[in-house]
Amino acid sequence: MPKTKQEKLLEYARKKAEGMERIRQNAQSAYIRAQEEKNKGNIKASIQWMDRAHRLALRNPNITFDLAMLYLKQKQHDQAYTLLNPLMGKFDFYEGWLALALVIATKKDFDRLLTILEHALSHHCPVLETWPLVINLTKKLQMNGCCGLVGSMGQAWISTFKPGSVSLFLDDNYLGETNNKYFNLPEGWQDCQDLHVQQDGVSLLGSPIDIQSICRTEGFVEIDQGHMSGWLWYPAEPERLPVLSFYNSKNILEKQITVQDYFEIAHLDVPLFRAKCFKLPLEDFSPELYAVKDEQQRNLIGSPIDPWILIPKQKKLRSITKKHQLCVPVSAFFYGEKPQIASKKAMGLVIIVPVYKGIEETIACVEAVLQTVPDDVIIQLVDDCSPESELIDILRDNVDNQQIYLIQHHENKGFPGAVNSGIRAWPGYDVILLNSDTLVAKGWIESLRKAAYSQIDIGTVTPFSNDASIFSYPYYDQENPVPSIKEVKSLMRLMQKVNAGVVVQAPTAHGFCMYIRHDCLKQTGLLRENLFAQGYGEENDFCMRAQHLGWRHVVAADVFVGHKGGVSFQRSKNALLRRNIKILNDLYPGYDQMVKTYMDRDFLRNYRRNLDIQRLQNFYKAKKKQGIVYRYALIITHAYGGGVERAVQERIYKLRLKGMIPILIRPTILGDGCQLEIQFKSETILYNEITELYPNLVFSLPCEYSILLQFLQKMDIQSLEVHHFSNHHDAVRQLLYDLSIPYHVYIHDYMVFCPRISLLNADKRYCGEPKQLSKCQACVDLMPASRENLIDMDSWIQRSQNELMHAQRVITPSKDTAARIKKHFPMLKKIDVEELEDDRPDLTIEQLAFFSQHTDKIPETEIQKDIYTHSYKVCLIGAIGIEKGFDILKALVADADQRDLPLEFVLVGRTVDDQLFLNSNRLFITGSYKEEEAVDLVNRQQADIAFFPAIWPETWCYALSIAWRAGLKTVAFDLGAIAQRIKTTQRGWVISPELSIIDQNNILLDFCKKARYEKLKVVYK
Repeated sequence: MPKTKQEKLLEYARKKAEGMERIRQNAQSAYIRAQEEKNKGNIKASIQWMDRAHRLALRNPNITFDLAMLYLKQKQHDQAYTLLNPLMGKFDFYEGWLALALVIATKKDFDRLLTILEHALSHHCPVLETWPLVINLTKKLQMNGCCGLVGSMGQAWISTFKPGSVSLFLDDNYLGETNNKYFNLPEGWQDCQDLHVQQDGVSLLGSPIDIQSICRTEGFVEIDQGHMSGWLWYPAEPERLPVLSFYNSKNILEKQITVQDYFEIAHLDVPLFRAKCFKLPLEDFSPELYAVKDEQQRNLIGSPIDPWILIPKQKKLRSITKKHQLCVPVSAFFYGEKPQIASKKAMGLVIIVPVYKGIEETIACVEAVLQTVPDDVIIQLVDDCSPESELIDILRDNVDNQQIYLIQHHENKGFPGAVNSGIRAWPGYDVILLNSDTLVAKGWIESLRKAAYSQIDIGTVTPFSNDASIFSYPYYDQENPVPSIKEVKSLMRLMQKVNAGVVVQAPTAHGFCMYIRHDCLKQTGLLRENLFAQGYGEENDFCMRAQHLGWRHVVAADVFVGHKGGVSFQRSKNALLRRNIKILNDLYPGYDQMVKTYMDRDFLRNYRRNLDIQRLQNFYKAKKKQGIVYRYALIITHAYGGGVERAVQERIYKLRLKGMIPILIRPTILGDGCQLEIQFKSETILYNEITELYPNLVFSLPCEYSILLQFLQKMDIQSLEVHHFSNHHDAVRQLLYDLSIPYHVYIHDYMVFCPRISLLNADKRYCGEPKQLSKCQACVDLMPASRENLIDMDSWIQRSQNELMHAQRVITPSKDTAARIKKHFPMLKKIDVEELEDDRPDLTIEQLAFFSQHTDKIPETEIQKDIYTHSYKVCLIGAIGIEKGFDILKALVADADQRDLPLEFVLVGRTVDDQLFLNSNRLFITGSYKEEEAVDLVNRQQADIAFFPAIWPETWCYALSIAWRAGLKTVAFDLGAIAQRIKTTQRGWVISPELSIIDQNNILLDFCKKARYEKLKVVYK
């Protein structure tokens, strides 16, 4: 029985999750192995394993830093710099700055070195072990000395290079002079902003020291498995033991502890994350709200917190309101029926803007609101004890207590607490919650209010935004650029035109900009500060409670509000978000599934697509006025990447040179539709503006085929290329005829006559391409996909024949491929061959390697050393799946182990099951690589030859070119384009695919010896 769309999506998600977990496990295994080798003193092997972990873990910052430090140990400064420079552009930690300073010093870039050390010393505490290094680096800069501040000791460290005392100041207050290396600061120094250290009126390196950076903590608290647990640390002084205080609801100190236990595992988001964790049983606390604070009396993220509020209740309650009050779980799929709709109108409308951090964002937000707010709407600012006094002074200047009001908190209460303060100040009013990092445009208030009252049971309204999870535009499933106010106004005008008056059902609202009707607010109640602390999820909790009472939530599809996102407490967002999502699912079982179902059904897709289409039309009109007319090339391809994707991108490059804009048609995940990609810019150029993105040109097939066709017919399409139909709906093939455009077919594999694509039969062997179609039918009938959607080989061949016969050109990448296509479609008059690369058969392999650019030269001493070893190394390149020879590789490794051959293998790339070779000392797998680093990565393996064990007749092989450019002669089976290219260039050997594994290893060993002998001859010359 065919699977439903939901079942297919779940299966896809499961397989993707399993794949990610395998990668994570492989990365962890590689990291552990790297540490083991490092502890043994095998730094070279440690680098090899750490580099693999680095590739697998998608540039995990902890692994990146560890790899950089290993390179430093080997004095490979260029490699260390390549890793450290971008890392320190994202993170701020002392060891990283010192490591980068060391590398910069070797480059003699003293201006950069000065900047790095100034920041490191002014924002971080010095460490005894590395203080001499800091002093030496300071001397290189010819400074008069350096200084630092150790927060845990309240002690300044001072090192000067000429006689005389130094003067110290806390802000503008003179502390005195000293000749000592250490100076203890007076009590209360933590309340100051800067420590100045000067000699003869000149600041030492590191002065002024930012005291608030030194004293800053990061912490988090949650209730987990019967405990109040969390973490706390001083990022500027990671080894410092923080003190944690617990205050009850009466602000009485009940407990104080020193937090000293380390996390058992590394934090993935922050390099060298060394927070101390705590775990206290709930029995130590009463059922009330607790404030959990650091030594500076600041709440941890997640505080205040009630340790007992979510403990399961034994009472059986019928009242939904009582269940909400006592936090008794209610299904996320429960919908109430009779909301208490008010008979009277709201007393007015108030916009509540909580303010904490972000001067520029907040000022821009308030200015945008002031320019768009009607006279009858109140603006209520809430200062949530902002640490930025300048920001509050600016806001206070705008307060007139007629339309603009300001509430000030004496301690930070978080977003829910700030919102509730605003709501309490205006009872009976409709409310718009608005983040302080938003931008609004004319008409936003009127449209939100109109949407809220378009139906009697609407409780909340949310607009579109660039950053609003499921309500985001243009992307809803990945990050969008942050729009300027000009872009916000443009998108607002667009939505008012295209989606005027449209409201769409939603499962929840989003608190960045959320309209709440007064009657919904009165019945549902305030946001729950006692559950969600600083925020994230509190508006979803409100919406669930409102839904249970009968209220609905909608999107106003004609409103766009810009949103920067995460300004107030960016670093701890993930921890708080994870905690609060868990709370939501505990309170409302099935919440995540409810939202996921909404996303899968994507009710907003058509509205997003309409917006994209209208933006494109506006774009064309504007360009036409400028005298610019675009011509397009339509390319049908798959979404699997690999060699086909590279070939497509190279075609795109050539088409651009002809002045054409590529439009790619790719299948959707389930193959039930297609998506168009209009590439106005090269893939290597970042799209920095929302107006450049058109990701919603998605069409369900076959039901929206006419819309797709009509859209394409309006484009000035000059060229149509077919590269792959894999996973495409059959309706896409109809475009070849309905568009009436001459088209070219590019052959990348054998899908035109083999549904298995790679010519491997059910036994995972090359089938030999039988002439009898009945044999092909029997083979195809064994495919799982064939059982679900019956494949008739007669129809398959006839369809392909029609498409090829009607094509203006049929192009293959090699003569071997052309011959195979001709064999199956003899009626084709001409098949063109366009090789994907120039193999330069006129050059020897040494000449080709010489002219290939390498950025990472291997020291000659290492090459000499490896030449004279008695073991030999074979390099494989690429992603080795079944058709690429995975089973061959597995057998070769096993045979070499069994016979203890002086032969080892290295794979630059990955296999379908890396874990199988985890404990093998015979095969090392680097992990995936970027194309631009491939040749250098192969070079670093110092192999004797390369082997390509593909068991199908490949149509081309980019990896073969990588091997040659790295100077490696190659061995391959006498099959397909690889064998043809080796024979043409004489850069290797071809062997029979029928050879036994023992014979294959013996031959590989012989070829290694030949290659080694050739290298020795070069050395002796």
